[in-house]
Amino acid sequence: MDDLEKHIESISRAVDEWLQPDNKDLKDAIDRTVDEGLFAFHDIQHQIRHLKQTVHLKSLSAWAGRAGLTHTSCSNRRVLCLHAGNLPLVGFQDLISVLMYGATYLGKLSRKDPWLLQSFLKIAENRGLSGMGKWSTKLNNLEGETADAFIFAGSEQTVPEVTETLEELKLIKSQIPSLIRTAHFSIAWITDNSPETMMNLSEAVFRYGGNGCRSAAMVVAPFNLKSQVCSFTDYVDTFWLRNPQHEKPLPKLFHRYAYNKSKGLPQAWLNDFLIEQNSEIPDEKFVLKWVKGGEKEIKDIISSAGEKLQSVYRSDGARLELAGRVTEPLSSAQTPPIWWKPDNTDTIRWLIDHVR
Repeated sequence: MDDLEKHIESISRAVDEWLQPDNKDLKDAIDRTVDEGLFAFHDIQHQIRHLKQTVHLKSLSAWAGRAGLTHTSCSNRRVLCLHAGNLPLVGFQDLISVLMYGATYLGKLSRKDPWLLQSFLKIAENRGLSGMGKWSTKLNNLEGETADAFIFAGSEQTVPEVTETLEELKLIKSQIPSLIRTAHFSIAWITDNSPETMMNLSEAVFRYGGNGCRSAAMVVAPFNLKSQVCSFTDYVDTFWLRNPQHEKPLPKLFHRYAYNKSKGLPQAWLNDFLIEQNSEIPDEKFVLKWVKGGEKEIKDIISSAGEKLQSVYRSDGARLELAGRVTEPLSSAQTPPIWWKPDNTDTIRWLIDHVR
């Protein structure tokens, strides 16, 4: 077994220990997250189960092969991860990317998700895992730990402010490599209204209240919303019975519904979510845009959305390339493999190319 294989195995064992049913620290982190109203238990459970199924020695080794990782000799480089908090454990892939690459991990944990990722970090540190550095929910606590690169998810407008803050705290030097992720929604392209398709669509749209960049905020279908609204909302109600929406929309969402009604726009009001037949790029939370169309409309949306678009899903699972995008199965919208590429970038490959 070579050094890379040993390194990947040590990461895999840390993940295995963390995800054991008798891990009290993880259980306490879950309980505290739920008690503080940060995320719903069923969404945390979904994420934990997903990680248990997809993060193991075989998948990590496969990811290393896909990314072209051949050695881990960058322990003298530090990578700062500014983790988002819109989903439970949303920063886990970035953390594993840095550890897999062999650089030293520095982490700014989100105050919206401070306990879950930390429960893994403690295990990794206790195991003496190579690449473990400092982490905190406060940037000030990381002062003096100057990074050679940083990874950040947010809007393009916030990048200058974030960069300025990091430079003021001397956490980064100017002009260092940065991986900035700006995508915030995905598209579901359905070709039928079978029960399987509608159940997968409900999961893709309504898991996490639609807050993830992999969440489908637009649907392109061969039929109008009006013809499907009754049957589709039945599937949504079934999903919500098992997975109640944790975060509620602001009153302005109802104002949008009232405005649409005055304009005669086809729509469906679900109390905590709005579905409207509209081809404009999503601009508000808790709104699903429904577009009647097919391949042409998909291409038009891809062109209009630019870097705001994360993924395009196909209900039949067909792998097609459209306007520079390769479609993914709708069934995996909320359960991607560990090697999936946020903003079409493999994080390990990016580290190989930019952090040496």
